[in-house]
Order: sequence, then structure tokens, then C-alpha cells
Amino acid sequence: MKILLVRLTAAALVLLAWPASAGAQEFETLGSRAAGMGGAFVAVADDASAAYWNPAGFAAGSVVSMVLDLSTANVNPPASPSGSRSGWLIAVGAPALGLTYYRLRRTFLLPGPFHAGTDGNEPGPGEVRLDTLTTHHIGATLVQSLTSYLAVGATLKVVRGTAASVVRPDGDRDQLLEDGGDLSGMDSTKLDADLGLMASAGRLKAGITLRNASEPSFDSEGGGPPLKLERQARAGVALLALPGLLVAADMDLLITAGPLGDVRNFAAGAEARVAGRSYVRGGVRVNTTGESATAFSVGGSYGVTRSLLIDAQVTSGSDRTHRGWGISARFGY
Repeated sequence: MKILLVRLTAAALVLLAWPASAGAQEFETLGSRAAGMGGAFVAVADDASAAYWNPAGFAAGSVVSMVLDLSTANVNPPASPSGSRSGWLIAVGAPALGLTYYRLRRTFLLPGPFHAGTDGNEPGPGEVRLDTLTTHHIGATLVQSLTSYLAVGATLKVVRGTAASVVRPDGDRDQLLEDGGDLSGMDSTKLDADLGLMASAGRLKAGITLRNASEPSFDSEGGGPPLKLERQARAGVALLALPGLLVAADMDLLITAGPLGDVRNFAAGAEARVAGRSYVRGGVRVNTTGESATAFSVGGSYGVTRSLLIDAQVTSGSDRTHRGWGISARFGY
């Protein structure tokens, strides 16, 4: 297994050089704890959500951990493209193995008129195109510690995707985005993988992760273009600055496509224990390419017992960034 994971990691470095294409589901779609830190979580990833954020994080996590997570967000500036995203996650893991199921949904609303002749499903004046992709991911995470300071991990996934693309009369954007989530689509199943590295030295950790390594693509019901889970790569650092105070920063390594244009996010955040089993979080996320967009997040956790914590977060900001909320339950010992 050690040789396999090393080879997968080497392949990830090659894939980072490949250009990305349209159809992204942004990195911050899942993980209420991560979103509460603005999305700066690649080098933290010490609970079962590591299966999504950085598979190598399991190596330094709890003996047994489990996460149930629900998140949703919209970006809906007036008189322009809009989008929504949502997801939920069930993950359980130990230092060498994790099992995961999660569902992601994203809808892009693209108003006409488009340039004629690009494909057969383009909206004209007074119309919009709704592109919706819903994916169900079943994954197993394998982790190998190469040294006491370095670990590699891979989440191998079966992905069931449902894609739809329809043209509708323009109208209330919130209602259209809600309708997009109810579209019936064309189903297909693909294989995919997420890969990660985690290095640690004292109070400092660094990580890098690659999601959607094979960029699975799904044909659309309704005559629109295929919809793709775009390859994503992110690097991060985290520092336990003081006992009970964790600070972190992440940077996307690839440009991906969002509902309003290109996205390459920088995120920074912090998590602090304030009393007993209570934690607070805050963070900021900035799109560093295209038209700048800034989001601010706040969140917190309460320990119902020593092993069970409830997380919640709210994200707001400019009308060109996703704004939403998330809630999760985390168990670990």
C-alpha cells in the first residue's frame, strides 16, 4: 500500500500541471468547521472530514472519528449569472482508514443571450439556462505514514452523477435556483480519486491536496454541454500559535470555474477554545483572480460530551461570493 500511495502522490504532481475546465463545485462546499475558518483547513484536517479536505490528515487524527455535515450557500447578484451549492457528508475514520459518503449539488444560472451557434441549448433574450449537477460519492481512504513527520493519503471513489441542462424564462432568481435542484437528469457512474500530503514539525503543519483527479464528466439531460467535476488543488499551513489557538491559511493552486467567472481563493482563519468544551472560529476568503470577491465566516462548537461536538457556521460577504450556512456533528476519541 505504501508504494501505491507514493505513486498516486507522484501522479498528483503531474496532474497539477494540467489545465482545468468548466463545471466546478468550489472547495468550501462541505465542512462546517472548515467553512467557519474561511476554508483554511487543508493543513488542519484532523477529523473525519479529512476524507474530503485532505486524506492524509487521518494519520494525525483521533483513534476513531465520525462527522455528519450539512452545508448550503447561494451567490445571486442582480441581473447577472447566479449559482447555488449544497452538500452533506457522512464520514468515519481512523489513522489508517476512512469510509465516506457525501452528496454534492451545484446549479449555475446563465442568462441569455449567448453567442449563437455554441450549442443547441442556449438561452435567448429573456431566458436563462439552468445547469445542475448532483453527485453521490462513495469512498474509501487509505493513509500511509512515510516518516514521523510526513503522511500520504488517497480517497478512492465511485461517483454517481446526475446532470441536467434546461432553458427557462427568466424570473425570480431564488426560485429558479431552487427549481434547478429539482431537475431530472441523465445518470452515469465514474471512478475518481482525491490525494493528499501532510507534513508536521512541532506546532507547524503543512498540507497539499488534489480533488477530482480524473475530472469525471457527466452528459446532460436536455441537450446542454457535459457537466464536469473540475480538478481542484489547494495547499495550506496551520500553526498552533498558543495552547487552544490555531491559525491557518490556504491557497488554491488551480483556477476553477464558478458561476460568476474564474475562481482561485485565498483563505485565512483561526479557531480558539474559549471555555471548557466551547470553541469560536472566524475566517476570510478572497477570490484572487477575475473580479475580486470577499467572504467572511464566523462559527463555533459546543461539546455536548467529551467526545461529541456540534459545529455551526455562517458565511456572508459581497454579492459576488457564496453566502450560506452549515451545521455538523463530530464524534472522536
